[in-house]
Amino acid sequence: MSFAQETVDGIRREIKSVEAETAREKSLHEAEKKRHADFVESSRQKVLSLNDQNRALKAEIDSLHKELGRLADARNNAAAGTRWYEARKLKYRLNLADVIDSLAPFLEADFPYKTDEAVASVRETASQLRKGIIAPDDALGRVFEVLGERIRLGYTTEAWDGFLKTPDGRSVSGTFFRYGAVASIFVSNDGEDVFWLSNGKNGYSWNYVKEPLSLRTDIKDAMKVAQGKGAPHLVTIPIAGPSVMIPVKSGLVERHSGSVSVKGNAK
Repeated sequence: MSFAQETVDGIRREIKSVEAETAREKSLHEAEKKRHADFVESSRQKVLSLNDQNRALKAEIDSLHKELGRLADARNNAAAGTRWYEARKLKYRLNLADVIDSLAPFLEADFPYKTDEAVASVRETASQLRKGIIAPDDALGRVFEVLGERIRLGYTTEAWDGFLKTPDGRSVSGTFFRYGAVASIFVSNDGEDVFWLSNGKNGYSWNYVKEPLSLRTDIKDAMKVAQGKGAPHLVTIPIAGPSVMIPVKSGLVERHSGSVSVKGNAK
């Protein structure tokens, strides 16, 4: 009887142990189930967040693509505008070079004093402008400087020593005198050769003065005044004009159809 009781108590203890183990296993299972549920929910929330981020990133990429498209259009428009502007600049530069080049014949036909330098300067300026070596502003500045020198030529006088290539081919040493851009004379060192510059249908040319003697005397007298070898006084010199030279006495710096009077030394 005692043995049977012990067996029942043992069985009961075993049952309680099994029930306790079962309860513990059930508790662990519930905890694991909860952790799994939490993990699934956390994963689902992360997936949703990633989906939202993916959609936002895609929208941003689309926006960037549109912006890149607008920038490309703007760049193309700017490039087209730049090409148009550069083409206009090139056309203006070439047209200006042609205009500057066209000044050369006028300078060649101008009063024959340093015309070779002036012509070479404008032609070189036009060439450099055409090649893009200098800018239009620089080219205009050079041309205005050349033209300014030609303008100043009109109200200055000058005497200098040099050689004159005469119409008969001789090279004669003597003194030149220039009065503005209207008159120029030449007297040889020995005083035998006297020339004055005329302007006819064929351009400027030097004319040998043999007669009248009064004209030779007037020109020599004018040269002495220009060189400071004579007292300042009014002298008459022929001017370079298309008409026949007619010596006429006149005022200090008045220009006439046939002559011009000079007083004082050449500067």
